[in-house]
Amino acid sequence: MTDRAVALDRWELARVDPERASRPEELAELSVEWLPATVPGTAAGALADAGRWTLDDDVDFDAHDWWYRCRFETETTPGEERILRFGGLATIADVWLNGTLILHSSNMFLAHECEVSALLRDRNELLIRCRALRTVLAIRRPRGRWRTRLVESQQLRWIRTTLLGRMPGWSPPAAPVGPWRPVTLAGASPITLGRTDLSARVNGTTGIVALSLAVRSSAPIERAELLVGALRAPLELARTGQDVSLEGTLSVPDAALWWPHTHGAQPRYPVRVVLHGAAGPMTRECGSVGFRTVELDSADGAFAIRVNGVPVFCRGACWTPLDVVRFTPSAEDYRAALELARDAGMNMIRLGGTMVYEDDAFYELCDELGILVWQDFMFANMDYPALDDAFATSIREEATQLLRRLQGRPCLAVLCGGSEVEQQAAMLGLPPTSWSGPLFQETLPALSAEHAPGVPWWPSSPSGGTVPFQSNAGAAHYYGVGAYLRPLEDARRADVRFASECLAFSNVPEPRTLDELLSWGQAPTHHPRWKRRVPRDAGASWDFEDVRDHYLALLFRVDPRQARHTDMERYLALSRVVTGEVMAATFAEWRRARSTCRGALVFLFNDLWPGAGWGVVDSEGRPKAAYWYLKRALQPVALLATDEGVNGLALHLVNDGAAPIDAELRLELFRSGETPVGAGGRAVIVPARSAVEIHADALLEGFRDLTYAYRFGPPGHDLVVATLLDRASGARLGQAFTFPVGLPAAVEGEIGLTAELSRDERGWTMMVRSRRFAQSVWVDIPGWVPDDNYFHVAPGGSRMIRLQGDASAVTPGGSVTALNSAVRATAAIASRVP
Repeated sequence: MTDRAVALDRWELARVDPERASRPEELAELSVEWLPATVPGTAAGALADAGRWTLDDDVDFDAHDWWYRCRFETETTPGEERILRFGGLATIADVWLNGTLILHSSNMFLAHECEVSALLRDRNELLIRCRALRTVLAIRRPRGRWRTRLVESQQLRWIRTTLLGRMPGWSPPAAPVGPWRPVTLAGASPITLGRTDLSARVNGTTGIVALSLAVRSSAPIERAELLVGALRAPLELARTGQDVSLEGTLSVPDAALWWPHTHGAQPRYPVRVVLHGAAGPMTRECGSVGFRTVELDSADGAFAIRVNGVPVFCRGACWTPLDVVRFTPSAEDYRAALELARDAGMNMIRLGGTMVYEDDAFYELCDELGILVWQDFMFANMDYPALDDAFATSIREEATQLLRRLQGRPCLAVLCGGSEVEQQAAMLGLPPTSWSGPLFQETLPALSAEHAPGVPWWPSSPSGGTVPFQSNAGAAHYYGVGAYLRPLEDARRADVRFASECLAFSNVPEPRTLDELLSWGQAPTHHPRWKRRVPRDAGASWDFEDVRDHYLALLFRVDPRQARHTDMERYLALSRVVTGEVMAATFAEWRRARSTCRGALVFLFNDLWPGAGWGVVDSEGRPKAAYWYLKRALQPVALLATDEGVNGLALHLVNDGAAPIDAELRLELFRSGETPVGAGGRAVIVPARSAVEIHADALLEGFRDLTYAYRFGPPGHDLVVATLLDRASGARLGQAFTFPVGLPAAVEGEIGLTAELSRDERGWTMMVRSRRFAQSVWVDIPGWVPDDNYFHVAPGGSRMIRLQGDASAVTPGGSVTALNSAVRATAAIASRVP
């Protein structure tokens, strides 16, 4: 890294037909229109900012050359070293400074530094030509061993760029082109930090930090120290001219361990280097480290992750960029999204091979919030030319840069070769010898072991079975429940070990998002804008809205087609809820003590653009109904229920925490949504970091056919409510609802639903009560976000909801609606509240 870096921020952009100008002097002869541009950013972002493009416009950003121009002034000092740094250029780029070619880049994921002291003037012009990718893809190259439908051009396997914007049916038509990472001009300081290798490991109760650092210094360095927290250790020093190498280790006795947030705290230790010379000590920051061990048990087809020796059920989602047009999310954007993930009980995020490597701010927040990261290298579905020398050299540099960025980060839990490379080859019928190659078997695992020791390696997602896409070995992409329309019982029957992708649905967003997407009078589902944004697999005759409709008919016994024709609002309300019901039921299967599954990541966390996408959070950061169902199912302390058929109802008490739970488990039976017909309970102890299964019949004095499996006459009840309460405080730790005769699909009239707002020292709360069973209660308080939503309320029961408000919304107000009631309740403010 260089010091005193200044971002170059006065940029312009011009679109040029391909090959019209390949050098600055040729560009000067053309009459082109220059538009203001933001860097870091993309051509799509610049056009959008200028009002020249929207997500509904069909612009092929790969079909044009895009020229970026920055004119800047600088003071030059003879003998002073000046460096231009490019964080990333998408995708094939040439760079000129004052007419001199200084850089050619063919890898979007590489950062570059150029020493430009001799080229700088008082007034300067920096030009970047991002070459039309279509022209590059037209160059004839050897074919791969297989073809994929994921992308249109098979030649993309030669190009180091993201597949976002280039996957029909998956992502918006906004292929990223341009300087998508910062461009800075730095003046060299007397001390410049260069290559850094930083690692942290645990030996017993001692944490060990190892540092290898390259330094360029114009002033003599007499000695150097490594600081970790308040501890110090000397560094070995070797000098060659102005280049200095520093190496050393430091031990931290009784090191506090870093845990995923579901299992413990996230202590981290700042790392600094102090350089001592004639001018006195100089301190340089080297980030922070956390001490933890991560182990992967993959013996006999298993896939189980242990952190600090403790098995962890990894749950979360696959990540997409928060700004798929500009690729410039703010630190606040990252925090808001990752806090949503943490609050939902997600302890792992996967960055898949079709995306991009995220900014350092992303990984820093995962360290802070206790979220594990499964990091794919950016490879997906294609047969990459790993034996080509230039390609292999670029990959090694890309991987090394990434791994050095991630070193020492406790959040890093899995390094993976990429997405569906093995699966694509296997599904096309190729022999196992063709599924992989030296890139994933030698190059990347060796670099990972060198630069990120102690982080498990996995060759591809999925991988591990007789064929890679089988679910009962290794890491799987499980879509049995989902795209393959299997019954919910398949989640158990498939014997899933770890689902690094699963449960992809076209999740319907909140009404506010629909209002922003469609104009007044436009209806969803068949409007072209809506349908274009429903995800689909290329070449398939169905899309993921069809998948959702299948489960809507299965669970609610409703004809989706008829529902759309007769009552669109009802159809949308059921559609929002059904995917959440499916996800919650599936995770109840996978988190039970007897399950073979040790983790599952939903596809996806957030939508790429407004619509009914795969995300459980929409593109504006608003949680969908599925998010709230997952939030209840993924908590560190959870109560889950599964229908065991003729074996009755099983209750699963999960405790990820480090202390046992002393609780009371209660069971209530109701008929006709209101009448109590049975109850029971008992005290339970849930040991630390364990799951306990209890047969629900054990809470009652006699047999009640809780799952209505034996069918001796009409059902005696249609609702079973299990509640887990802390014995000391009476606080509700979890609640599970089961429906022996199926999910209610009818709409009633008045059910006695009320909502009362009040304020305490922590802010605003809302008490929701209902005389009868209230199904999937939707809290709609504009400007405020509840801490739970789409929840059930037991007959005669209540739920306390805390509201997080918008600073501009002084007093909350709105309504609550139950899925099974035609009457909307107004959220009224209690009279005692000032």
